[in-house]
Amino acid sequence: MSEDNLESRQGHRSGVEKPTPVVPYTTKDFQFEVLSKLGEMGSLAESLEESWRSKLEAIGEQRLLKFDSRTLMALGAIALSVAGYFIQDARNSASLNSEIEGTKARVMRLEQIAALNTEGRIRMEVQLGQLRDGQAEIKAMIQAHDGTSKKVPRK
Repeated sequence: MSEDNLESRQGHRSGVEKPTPVVPYTTKDFQFEVLSKLGEMGSLAESLEESWRSKLEAIGEQRLLKFDSRTLMALGAIALSVAGYFIQDARNSASLNSEIEGTKARVMRLEQIAALNTEGRIRMEVQLGQLRDGQAEIKAMIQAHDGTSKKVPRK
């Protein structure tokens, strides 16, 4: 159905005045709108680019240090020296840290061995004390047996 037929039918049905015709928004209108926005953005970009160029030129003229190849090479050598120092320091630190961790592990193991030795020594001292007590009891029993056997007359 065409739009004119649709509008005329709706107008007859409702009995109300015809609404004003709406101009449709076409693809061509959209393209014109986008092109105009792109044009505005292009001109804005060009003006920004020109502004940046002029500011960069002004900064370049105001620059106090002019770097030539020898200066750049010297700065590179200094940077390499400093980097080498930090890398060597990092290696030394890593080596030192690994030695410290190894020493900590050895000390911990020695402490464990010392604790086990101490436990064994204490156990042995307790057993030796028990043996001495046992020997003292045996000596006392032997002496008591010898004393009773001498007092008893033999027949």
